[in-house]
Amino acid sequence: MKRRRCMRTTHLLVVPALVLSACEPSLPEVTPEEGERVAQIAEPAAAELLRTLVGRLTAALNEGGPSQAFELCSDEAIPLTRTVEAGLEGTLSLKRTSFRYRNPANAPDEAEEAVLVFFERALQDEGEAPSSFVQRVSQGEMRYYKPLFVGELCLGCHGDPESMDPQVRRILSERYPEDLATGYEVGAFRGLVRVSVPVTMVELGGAQ
Repeated sequence: MKRRRCMRTTHLLVVPALVLSACEPSLPEVTPEEGERVAQIAEPAAAELLRTLVGRLTAALNEGGPSQAFELCSDEAIPLTRTVEAGLEGTLSLKRTSFRYRNPANAPDEAEEAVLVFFERALQDEGEAPSSFVQRVSQGEMRYYKPLFVGELCLGCHGDPESMDPQVRRILSERYPEDLATGYEVGAFRGLVRVSVPVTMVELGGAQ
């Protein structure tokens, strides 16, 4: 059987085609060496995005409580992502995605859906998720994924709606009437940070 192009970087295991149906067999598989290079390039970018978002969210929560934190997530999360992206070497692009998204801009594409399913199945079958995942989506693009889990900080906007600040509930219902991102508990799988890496950077071994 021909192997697919998607693999976990933690153990460098090839993922069955049934799990990642978005992976096209016509594309070359991700080799262990490529997976390691993608991780070396992309992990610092993912970490910087998370540091930036969590830092700003914590400051907003301390300054103005849950409603200000919600406003920051609503108004600034995507612009902050673009700011972090602009400060990175090379031509990396960043995104947060989930099946249970709040902002439609964070909805997953087909390749991201396949990886979300993989993480959900890993959690269900093995009780834990890989720390990262590398996927080839085209001849020119590879993607690095890092899982996101719900922390205590997140519950003010993503926990039980009945326990939320009334002002947060009001703003949420006004801005996101079709919101899918509530009802979480601490430690729940929230989604993924995705870093898109041009294949040319991987071939060169990093940003030039």
